Amino acid sequence: MADAGDSAPTPPPKKSGGFAGKLINGLGIFVLTLAAVVAGGYLNADLHPPPSFKLGPGGSITPVEPAATAAGANDAGKPAIYYALDPPLVVNFEDGDTVRFLQVSMEVMARDQKAIDGVKKNAPLIRNNLLLLMGNRDFKTLMTLAGKEQLRKQALAAIQAVQKQEGSPPIDDLLFTSFVVQ
Repeated sequence: MADAGDSAPTPPPKKSGGFAGKLINGLGIFVLTLAAVVAGGYLNADLHPPPSFKLGPGGSITPVEPAATAAGANDAGKPAIYYALDPPLVVNFEDGDTVRFLQVSMEVMARDQKAIDGVKKNAPLIRNNLLLLMGNRDFKTLMTLAGKEQLRKQALAAIQAVQKQEGSPPIDDLLFTSFVVQ
């Protein structure tokens, strides 16, 4: 009697695809890599456009800086300029039957020197409006972070309103550099 293992035919050995299969796989990887490099080049050119060049005297090549298209168009790239509103503002307000004082030091921030010059020129009007804004505040609200931030935003809006009224460029931000309540 024959063994059961002898009667089963042995399967033929598997072929790995041979040379043609390896060539097709390699060609596919090459095409995908080439497509990624080309697409990356286009994306890089969009994100980082190459500078323009011009031929100068004597055959020298110099880069050309692009001109600003509109006034203030490139303000985001300019460094910040700060100006302190000195002396600090001092206002009094009531907390129940206690009289309290608030002393605030502030600085304005702009990226345009003309805006800072406008703040300097309009300083008396700005200080007046800020003093009126800061008086008669609620002590408990003023002691919270949200209350201080709300006051800062209102003060920024007040300064920007004066700048607009007087024809000066607006400031970008207002910062409290000292905030003392007594």
